[in-house]
Amino acid sequence: MSTLRKCIVWDLDNTLWDGVVLEGRVALRRPVAEAIRELDGRGIIHSIASRGEAEAALSVLRDLDLERYFLVPRINWLPKSRNLAAIARELEISSDAIAFVDDDPFEREQMTFMLPGVLAIDAGDAPQLSRMPDFTPGAITAEARDRRESYARELERRRAADACPTREAFLASCAMRLSVRPMQPEDVPRALELMTRTHQLNTTGEIIGEPELRGLIAPGTAGQRGFVASLDDRWGAFGIIGAAVVQIEPSAWTLRYLAVSCRVLGRGVERAFLAGLLREARDGGFACAEALFHATGRNRMMRAFYQMMAFRDTQAQTADGSSVFRAELNRIPGPPPWLELQ
Repeated sequence: MSTLRKCIVWDLDNTLWDGVVLEGRVALRRPVAEAIRELDGRGIIHSIASRGEAEAALSVLRDLDLERYFLVPRINWLPKSRNLAAIARELEISSDAIAFVDDDPFEREQMTFMLPGVLAIDAGDAPQLSRMPDFTPGAITAEARDRRESYARELERRRAADACPTREAFLASCAMRLSVRPMQPEDVPRALELMTRTHQLNTTGEIIGEPELRGLIAPGTAGQRGFVASLDDRWGAFGIIGAAVVQIEPSAWTLRYLAVSCRVLGRGVERAFLAGLLREARDGGFACAEALFHATGRNRMMRAFYQMMAFRDTQAQTADGSSVFRAELNRIPGPPPWLELQ
């Protein structure tokens, strides 16, 4: 089973172009450039781990009008595996969400030996990347089309954070606003994308099928409701960064599923989203709320998150093995002070 990759890290010489920059002129491999542009439009981001002189290679990329497609490029004489690990840290994505394209089988073997989760691809196969399941999301959302720019804005945020005396001062300066609203039919592709791509800030790991998701938000549907959360700050809009499904019965309000994009980790957004949902439950006349948690191996922080939000583990389990947490709605924590919940 293939895993959807979030980022492709490229070699340059004899991969993106024919020839070696430091040895003279190079010729762009146009089918490769076309694949990069197409994948960028799908929300797959790109970077570079290549040997050479950075300014010389970047100058060629500028001349080819390709420089803007590559985030945090690493062009130097360090091992490419070390550069790829640095790229993963800076973009805050795991190595098993990255593919590496290189013409040299030694470099590909070394990469997968050092970082086993990385998918290594022969440069000769680069023109066919857009046909591979690893780079084919189920739907192309507005958030996907804007993903490269979103990452670029995030890098600006981090530079601004470095200039602030404290983390709290920086977060307060961001002017973050989170809106929570019922899910609409046009939100379904993005909600499905979050279910597929989000692993850490995900309460159950459940991937609800598109027909079911559309069915539960259809007019007149009783029993379940979908919600989405959208975030913006002084640098611009993130778009939809969270999705939730709630089971509503006459005597019980249960958060069946919650996912928040890992791109907003560390801002308190998941706390504000859940606070908004719990306000909805309280305003609906419920005295307490339940929430499901199913360990996936990568979402351990969500158990602690529930406890931080005043939920307690009831020790009960559902038929699929999910743990049931419960909170009294007369003492739900609010959003963090630096984030406005709308």
